[in-house]
Amino acid sequence: MTFSKVLVFDIWADYAHFKKYFTTMSPLSFSIPPRTVIAGMIGAIIGIDKTINPEFFGRDKTLIALKINLPVKKTKITMNNIKAVSMNKIHRFENHKPTNYEFIKDCSYRIFVSVQEPETHQKIKAYLERHASYYTLNMGISACLADYAYIGEFDLNRLNKETQILSDTIVPTDCIEEIDFSSNLELQKCKLPNQMKNDREVTEYREFLYEVNGSRIPVRCNDLHEMYQLNIQGTEYKIHPM
Repeated sequence: MTFSKVLVFDIWADYAHFKKYFTTMSPLSFSIPPRTVIAGMIGAIIGIDKTINPEFFGRDKTLIALKINLPVKKTKITMNNIKAVSMNKIHRFENHKPTNYEFIKDCSYRIFVSVQEPETHQKIKAYLERHASYYTLNMGISACLADYAYIGEFDLNRLNKETQILSDTIVPTDCIEEIDFSSNLELQKCKLPNQMKNDREVTEYREFLYEVNGSRIPVRCNDLHEMYQLNIQGTEYKIHPM
């Protein structure tokens, strides 16, 4: 499926927590927000209810790509979780449990989004232009409040397979044929939940390659993957959808 226009905005926060699904007692965080989380952020901006948000922004009708703006830094913070079985117990809780959480500190990401449905695309654009948000925007959990800045709307050009490109966004590993390791890059990969149903059942996990400091990634990709190019204020960007 081809997309022609893309909306671009930066989102940042003092702290972020994108819980790894395999950690419980001491929650660890992914270094980057999964596609499911980004879809939730976009839904929070325009007011899409969380009960329908996952399928509303499915991969078949929405392009989402992610660029790391600032180096990934992590820290541990102890949070005091309380047991409150009702609103009356919020201030007079019976039990509490100090728990160590892993957080990303001073984080910033650039998000690229394009929606096939014109009305939804224009609604996202209108909210971004007004710096508005229907629901409170956060970075993974409610304790991590976030802010954003609209960059603009740009034309997207589909790329054919090239010998090598410098990817500005994280890259799905299933499309990579070759990586240039001659540069001094700090590359890591992670497996993220990428699609889920409205009942929160994850239907796809996907592995991504990213550069910890946000540098471009020199890769050669196969013919099966979508790659796009856009120009932002004279700077050329090459992006890979998640």
